[in-house]
Amino acid sequence: MLGLLYPKEYLDSFKELTPKKIKAIGAKTVIFDIDNTLVPYWVKTPTPEIISYFEALKSEGIDVAVLSNSRKERSEIFCRGLSIPYVWKAKKPFKKGFSRLVNKLSIDPAKCIIVGDQIFTDVLLGNLRGVYSVLVKKVNKKDELVTAVKRPLEKIVLFFYLRSKKNE
Repeated sequence: MLGLLYPKEYLDSFKELTPKKIKAIGAKTVIFDIDNTLVPYWVKTPTPEIISYFEALKSEGIDVAVLSNSRKERSEIFCRGLSIPYVWKAKKPFKKGFSRLVNKLSIDPAKCIIVGDQIFTDVLLGNLRGVYSVLVKKVNKKDELVTAVKRPLEKIVLFFYLRSKKNE
């Protein structure tokens, strides 16, 4: 049961997912969360660094998309400058938003990576849907209230995850 909450990988930053690493995993599409995965929740638009990173992925033939629990306006404003597909109000970890994205892009979940900063949304969704889940450290200490209440439980899961990795 706890295994559903364990990511396939735990990284310091999304930037550690290089095109070479993504291809080695066998993925063709990388699905990103926005808030505290790519930028703090109050940053409205992608940074030049994110734009450059996404362009590098696309130039290597890797598709990029956003799956966010945020409102339409938030996702729309953020993704507009990136020219990438997105689904807002995804209600992760439930499958409806994810299914909308899969259908929109005609992608195979088994050839996707999902990247996010939360265990109970991003990682759980990925693991339930057969997607390679990558947990990244949050980009800012500050969380929205709805996320902050889950962080203590995530710390417990992360403790056991890291302990299991040491024993491998």
